[in-house]
Amino acid sequence: MDYILLFLIGIIGGFLAGLIGIGGGVLYILILPYLLLEMGYPDAEIVQFTIANSLVGTMFAALSGNIALILKKEFYWKEVIIMGGFATVCSLLCLNLVVNTPFYQRDKFNLVVIGLLLFIAYRTLKGTRKQPNPEMHPIEDLKIGGIGALAGILSALSGLGGGVIIISALNLKFNVDMKKAKSISLGVIFISSFIMSISNLFESPVLELKGNNIGYIVWPLALILSAGVVIGSPLGVRFARKLSNRTISYIFVLFLVVVIVDKLLQLIA
Repeated sequence: MDYILLFLIGIIGGFLAGLIGIGGGVLYILILPYLLLEMGYPDAEIVQFTIANSLVGTMFAALSGNIALILKKEFYWKEVIIMGGFATVCSLLCLNLVVNTPFYQRDKFNLVVIGLLLFIAYRTLKGTRKQPNPEMHPIEDLKIGGIGALAGILSALSGLGGGVIIISALNLKFNVDMKKAKSISLGVIFISSFIMSISNLFESPVLELKGNNIGYIVWPLALILSAGVVIGSPLGVRFARKLSNRTISYIFVLFLVVVIVDKLLQLIA
């Protein structure tokens, strides 16, 4: 039953990734800690396992969404490559110096997630009240890189993929259309999450484990999750074309609120 649930979570997460461009990570970091604990993985490193396996699902969600966007010629190569390069370097540094260390425990992880999602929810709702502005501000390559660097750091700290930062910065700061911002986000998410997933394969958990894991990646969990993602993500991309930017923003905020409530309950428990 756990694997059936995981497959369904993968489908839903993939659909959300295609719909709102955040890689599905919001759903994964909500569910994975509970499943990993039930599978016997240690609470002391549950954050590291959660982030690592969330990034694998996020990677496949982004890949599926990117394929659909490329086929529809709605993929923005220049922005993705520049932003993705900065995101990858910064995410790897953060992953190895902060996340995959004994310092980064559940309380710190939950605080990072809550703070990040509260800020993004506020900015997203504020953006829905703005008057439409068809004039897009030109974005310098260095600013694109800065957005990517921040997204990479927060992706490593939260397992969310970085889409929450990329979409908000592009849409609210530079007036980039929500659907274009989502497309760029998915491209950057794939690059950074792919490299971080490779890095996590070569990590050595502090506690010696006898589970079905290599490094911090639990293969049965990651593969079943990814199988569902591959099905759900293209559906989300197609469905997004039928919705307004405002509707997509409200769906986005709804799932942020669900995760915020869960993490708050864990902090006060």
